[in-house]
Amino acid sequence: MNRTTIPISDRPRLLYLLIETSSGQDRAARMPVHLALVVDKSDSMMIRVAPPDLQERWMKLGYVRENVIDGVPSLRVDVDKVSPAELRALPRATDMVKQALRAVVDLLGAGDRCALILFAVQAFSLVPLSSSLDREKILSAVETMDNLALGDDTYMGRGIALGLEELGRSTNHRVTSRMIVLTDGYTLDEADCRVLARRAKSMGIAISTMGVGGSYNEELIIPIADDTGGHAYGIEKLEDILPSFRHELSMVQSIVCRNLELKLRLSQGVELRAAHRVQPAISHLGDVALVDRSASLSLGDYETNAPPALLLELVCPPRSTAGTYRLAQLVLAYDEPTSLPGQAPRRLIRQDVVAHYVAGPIREPAHPRVMNIVERVTTFTLQTRALQDVQRGDISGATQRLRTAATRLLDMGETDLAQTVQEQARQLAERGQISSETAKSARYKTRRLTKTLR
Repeated sequence: MNRTTIPISDRPRLLYLLIETSSGQDRAARMPVHLALVVDKSDSMMIRVAPPDLQERWMKLGYVRENVIDGVPSLRVDVDKVSPAELRALPRATDMVKQALRAVVDLLGAGDRCALILFAVQAFSLVPLSSSLDREKILSAVETMDNLALGDDTYMGRGIALGLEELGRSTNHRVTSRMIVLTDGYTLDEADCRVLARRAKSMGIAISTMGVGGSYNEELIIPIADDTGGHAYGIEKLEDILPSFRHELSMVQSIVCRNLELKLRLSQGVELRAAHRVQPAISHLGDVALVDRSASLSLGDYETNAPPALLLELVCPPRSTAGTYRLAQLVLAYDEPTSLPGQAPRRLIRQDVVAHYVAGPIREPAHPRVMNIVERVTTFTLQTRALQDVQRGDISGATQRLRTAATRLLDMGETDLAQTVQEQARQLAERGQISSETAKSARYKTRRLTKTLR
């Protein structure tokens, strides 16, 4: 907690409770991984991308004009002015994806399995769930990606559905199942995607999402990752696709416990004001449903590379008598790697949360680590609410929140992110809107504010 002592008074007090998890040093080796790679194969993924300085030069020379492919803004090049060889040298998103897929296959262990699904209008299982020992077969299939024509539009839900079907083929429950979904555009079946995400969660399958560029819907793919226990990646540059895949695989391969669940029981008079996940990324857990002063919070699987952590805001009741009082009881439940779902008792760890009510002034300093995380969550909340203000048309309120967030970021030493948020505020003040690229960049980076505190 930020403090363990509370002054006797007639007013309630706010305390911050940081809940961190640790696996200890004697855990077994990692669990085998079943991986479904679900990749956008719409036409926009085939666009060759010139670096910003080259785009600017070509624009000035009149070599390009604006165009839209599969809903993604792009530039059409005058082939009479730019040589074919120069164009072929430019990378495509699909080229970087193939490079990343080859790396993933090389990093899979002997007990791992993977599937490759491509989607556009249709979804196609290019590689059914296969053993990593079939490396050459998988790599050969990756090289044929360009030959598939799956339509001009994007239906991401069809790819997710096929990915769930592939992962559901396995009868081995002593594995970690993970889906990675990569897209660069808006999908035409958002409602289906949300339904499928709920199905994945019920199956114990986390979905990690990767949005490439600036023309996808982060309001869809970030919640899909958060709600299922996956990770959300905002990929601004094509060269970041490969390290993003590598990072995600390293996270999945570090899982040693499954299905972590925090059961929270509040003492009489204690209220839960807010709950945030703070590791592996910051996200608001929404309105937590309390039944008989109890709630259950899903933490997903335990990844040793990013142990889950929560920050709870507790409003503690006023008291007139000094003493030690229990504020809440925590029970952490989880499954061992070798246990079958529903066939073995869950492991339980119990912890009481207590505070000392004292007379007189409080001399205990606030816990610096807890307050550092509180500052970062507050900044995340400011940025989130600013974007909500923009949607409501409150440009003035949004601009002020962003400026406040930028100041906090500077105080934390987060100079680069502060500049991004300042740019958001400038765009709002001057044009009344924020560019999609700037909004996405700030949102993903703000979610990662606690990453450096591990």
